Amino acid sequence: MKLALPKFQFRFMRAAGNVIFPGNFHPVGTQRDAEGMIARASADGPSAEAGAGGLWLVVGGSGGFGSAARVALACDHGAHTINVSFDRQPDPNSKNKIRRIGSPGWHRNAAIERALKAKGLQAVSHNIDAFDPAARAGVIASIRETFPGQKLAGVVWSLAAPKGLDPRTGKAVSSALKPLGNTTVVKTFTGPTDDAPPSIVNLEIKPGTPEEAIRTQFVMGGQIVEAWMQDLMSAELLAEGHTLLTISYRGSPLNAPLYRDGLIGLAKADLEFTTKALDVQLSKQLQGRAVAVEGPAVITEASGGIPGVPLYMALLLDVMGARHEDPLASMRRMFQEYFFGGEAQPDKEGLIRMDDRELAEDVQSALAARFEALNEGDTFDVALYERFMAGYARTRGFEVEGVDYAAEFDTDEVCAP
Repeated sequence: MKLALPKFQFRFMRAAGNVIFPGNFHPVGTQRDAEGMIARASADGPSAEAGAGGLWLVVGGSGGFGSAARVALACDHGAHTINVSFDRQPDPNSKNKIRRIGSPGWHRNAAIERALKAKGLQAVSHNIDAFDPAARAGVIASIRETFPGQKLAGVVWSLAAPKGLDPRTGKAVSSALKPLGNTTVVKTFTGPTDDAPPSIVNLEIKPGTPEEAIRTQFVMGGQIVEAWMQDLMSAELLAEGHTLLTISYRGSPLNAPLYRDGLIGLAKADLEFTTKALDVQLSKQLQGRAVAVEGPAVITEASGGIPGVPLYMALLLDVMGARHEDPLASMRRMFQEYFFGGEAQPDKEGLIRMDDRELAEDVQSALAARFEALNEGDTFDVALYERFMAGYARTRGFEVEGVDYAAEFDTDEVCAP
């Protein structure tokens, strides 16, 4: 089947906090963008010898920090990688053109793995729900079969799933992006309509219920990480000196009501607590360690779906300029400075703060002034709006340099394994 997808389609959903709902993605652009990540990470000189970095498992490795960490580990340090993610696969029998070509995550994985294998590295993916105990057991069995005699040098936990399977009921549990305890007002922008430019709106977000808090902690907290680590330890698949990294985002005072002080903040605090507990266990049993990593604010597939984040990101990109790091730059810096011979150390809380540049006093002061100056109904800077939207579209395979979006592509060919 021949198909052309010339433009990124999306709409703003005011009832959900004026979040951005994407309507399509471009598989060719997604794959080219992923190949560009490999090219960037390989441009600094010869890659490390294949296998030099050991074998790493990346949970949530199909986008954002997960795919970036995988590329950094492989290209900079010669690591073999196993990805676990849950991405819609292409369905050649579907009459829906988007379902027919799958999802950005599936195409990102495919492109990364082709490129890494061409470099002599082993790279495999398991398309499963990480919350499913049976699927987890299948991954463990596959590691033993595919990598006989090898153990995991490290695990990168970068799962950002909106929901996960509750094995007690067999039903999916969803998280909620809501404040805790009190209604909060989120400042964000609308999209342009007809001849009207983007404008600022203030939206009330009601607090989450206790049930939503529990579900959010289940999906985004530390319980599932602990389950994976305990099963991997029981299977004796963790190498001596093993490293576990759990990656999340703390946020700044400007987005605290929905992040650190919201339901997701409860879940992330639980993730950090679990990471510290696992650090004690890994240190005692394997002379290993577990460290929580606080990443910077970046544009990912999830960025458009969180109330207030589009405005925060649009302003942050402008304030930081060249100082802003995308996921790949952040993950490359982290591994180079904190691991593989790097001498940087976690902070006094035991956290690796890759959000250090975002939270610098001059950056946050400038952002606070920008936010304060924006009032409901004000026109929002079109250039800042378009810059954010171009970055968001890129996570969906659009706005990628060198891709002819007017051209048709063969869906069977682009979806070939």
